[in-house]
Amino acid sequence: MTDISQEETRTAYRYNRWLEIAVPFFSFGGALIAILSEMQGISLDLHIPALGSVLASFVLAYLAWIRPKKDIVALSTPIYSIIFFVAPTDISTGIVLLVLYAVSLTLLLVRLKYRFGQPGTAVAMGKELGGTLKTYIEQTRDAFRGISPETAHCAAAVFVRFAEGNYEDAEQRCKTAAGSGEDPDMVNLLNRAFSIIREHSTHLHTSFPRPLAYLTFSEKDSPLLAKPLVTADDDETEFYAALDNALLLVYSAAWNNSEQDRPHLLACQAFAQKLLSS
Repeated sequence: MTDISQEETRTAYRYNRWLEIAVPFFSFGGALIAILSEMQGISLDLHIPALGSVLASFVLAYLAWIRPKKDIVALSTPIYSIIFFVAPTDISTGIVLLVLYAVSLTLLLVRLKYRFGQPGTAVAMGKELGGTLKTYIEQTRDAFRGISPETAHCAAAVFVRFAEGNYEDAEQRCKTAAGSGEDPDMVNLLNRAFSIIREHSTHLHTSFPRPLAYLTFSEKDSPLLAKPLVTADDDETEFYAALDNALLLVYSAAWNNSEQDRPHLLACQAFAQKLLSS
């Protein structure tokens, strides 16, 4: 069962941050050791400080590998680091090469971070967000921009638990989920979605009959709903359409405001896509 406790997602986030810091730390650290040795007149084998660049290259390659889009340049840096630094070279020339290589690795890290997405999404599932779900997420991004990260994390937890079929846990999480953010209308809409999911979770895990009176969305909410409101006199269809829209709303809120939870949301992407197509 997927565990998406906030503490664990924060731990993963911090771990990736440390790896990102390690790239300039190792590469520039090796160059600094070489420069200080040269200034002190200490004869130092260039292969020793060059190890910093080699380590930094492997860390950068790993960061590239765990992203949904593979940056071939970053992935190949370990090869170049070995080619550049395995062969003996003049110490002064080697120091210049170390500094230039450290700068290059740092620039590649920045490029990787802002052009190739967040870490963790590809290795866990081998795929990325796509199809009509991606379109809906992008269309609602600005609307959910003001939702707090804490509320977005709650939304992710509710969606994943429901997708797993753990309806009792989803119900409990909906009880404690309290929307917060800059836009009161969006907070109210998200709280409405939590209430709808809670109602359905109770219905599913208790096996009680469908309630005669149930929660749904209003016409004013329709611009942000993934599926059209059901207007026909069909309580069954309206009941489940409200659930589909509520789940997709919390999915979008979670995706757009809690990057740490995206690997878990990707794991449930097939379920979300099915909600859109049903």
